[in-house]
Amino acid sequence: MAKKYAKPGEYSPVEAMVAHSARFLKNFDGKKGLIGTGLPLVASQLAKKIYSPDMIIFVETGQADANPQELAISIMDSRLTYGSSWQMGDPEGLFPLSRNEIDFGFIGGAQIDKYGNVNSTFIGGDYNKPAKRLAGTAGAVDIGVFAKTTVILMAHQKRRVCEFVDYLTTPGWMVKKWPEGTLVRREELGMQGGPSCFISSLGILKFDDTTKIMYLDQYFPGITPDEVKANTGFDIDVSRATEAEPVLVDEIRLLREEIDPLNIYKMR
Repeated sequence: MAKKYAKPGEYSPVEAMVAHSARFLKNFDGKKGLIGTGLPLVASQLAKKIYSPDMIIFVETGQADANPQELAISIMDSRLTYGSSWQMGDPEGLFPLSRNEIDFGFIGGAQIDKYGNVNSTFIGGDYNKPAKRLAGTAGAVDIGVFAKTTVILMAHQKRRVCEFVDYLTTPGWMVKKWPEGTLVRREELGMQGGPSCFISSLGILKFDDTTKIMYLDQYFPGITPDEVKANTGFDIDVSRATEAEPVLVDEIRLLREEIDPLNIYKMR
């Protein structure tokens, strides 16, 4: 059956971001992923329905192999226990990370920088006197350190996609070495993995093999590379970018009618 594509304007930027995230997760069918709160929960449910039905979902609050019939509104939601293989507690839900059993981590955040470092702790000021305090790390640092790779999902705005994060919650490719604060590769500090992909509301961004600096890999239909540059807080390379495959009508239908019919996550 021929694919039926939706046109730009028939879906929101958030829906495009979630749909492309679900597609990316087809790379992990049959693999184990530790899923963070927020839109990663939505995207993982879409992926389970049409792209990676054998993907095994873990959440840090202890649910393993979750298969919820309704969308959870947080990782504390008891709906995540439905159909799960077992229910542990917190922090037992993070134990598979330390045993090197998690193939990918899937997280969001408030800021991401050119090296894939993610901030979900505070914005502006310093740690003791921030301009805005955020939800905090929860298991995000564990995911960034111990997962074999990470996938990051968040809206693409200049204030959020920046040169360097206000606070490094989840380590990317280049991190500050304590106590001197110099930037070093994550491997120098004994960390495996690293971010493989940042999927934003404008496109799909990856990291250069040599410099580990973020570049635009694909831009969504209706978006231009210049728009990505204008909404990025550093001089991002868009020279290798191609247009992404359009969003499918069926992806939007599933999001709106089956996964989040009440629009809990404000995707549209």
